[in-house]
Amino acid sequence: MPSFNQARYLEHAIRSVLLQGYPRLELIVMDGGSHDGSLDILEKYDPWLKYWISQGDRGPADALARGFGHAGGEIFAFLNADDFYLPDCLSRVAQAFAEGRVDVLSGHGYFASGTGALKMPTYSDPWSLTTFRHGACVLVQPATFFRRTAFERAGGFRQTGSLCWDMELWADLAAAGARFGRIEAFLAGFRIHADSITGNPANRALRRRHARAVIERMRGRSETLLDRVFHYLYRGMKFSRHPLRTLRQRRFFFSTLRRWSV
Repeated sequence: MPSFNQARYLEHAIRSVLLQGYPRLELIVMDGGSHDGSLDILEKYDPWLKYWISQGDRGPADALARGFGHAGGEIFAFLNADDFYLPDCLSRVAQAFAEGRVDVLSGHGYFASGTGALKMPTYSDPWSLTTFRHGACVLVQPATFFRRTAFERAGGFRQTGSLCWDMELWADLAAAGARFGRIEAFLAGFRIHADSITGNPANRALRRRHARAVIERMRGRSETLLDRVFHYLYRGMKFSRHPLRTLRQRRFFFSTLRRWSV
């Protein structure tokens, strides 16, 4: 769990993990040197944390890379400190991994308000390397889990400073031969608020550039006009499968962001 000045949400995130009732659980919190009361929360939950530290880092990917170095489990996941798991998330994921021969497993989630109220559902797409390479395959990050062995084959997190460190990891897992699967279950809440990376208007254009850079690295070349054509083609095909759901999601997301931009 990477965190920096997220005291407002941190306790909820920690409790959403610890109260899963799952018997074999390790929670590691990598705080980037917060000065907002986060340390008081971490000290409060110290007896139940596998490891935690509060010191400066080079960003979330650096914090995650170092954090997973302390992990002893076989199934990995990372949960931003302003997100949270839903009840029975871990038991559902463990059962799905036991039943299926996959290395990466994604479920669905909900956009949530700053208070944690569940709002609009958001869905992980069925994995397709082709559509992923064209920016039309999205996995719900807090609802995605992966095997330690696949993570190690992929080389862990890239230290690029990208705002799309999750997308970079999915790309590296795919390049390392990971098998992707999906579970039809809602596993996590994904908070949208003015200070989040997704919600902050100043980050949106930068995230798009970073996502394009990940895709270009996968292709091994710069984007062409034909790539853009296929991008819109695959996005259109995706929209055609669930038009009303997609419109409702976009209306909710952008109306929420618009309130913060005025």
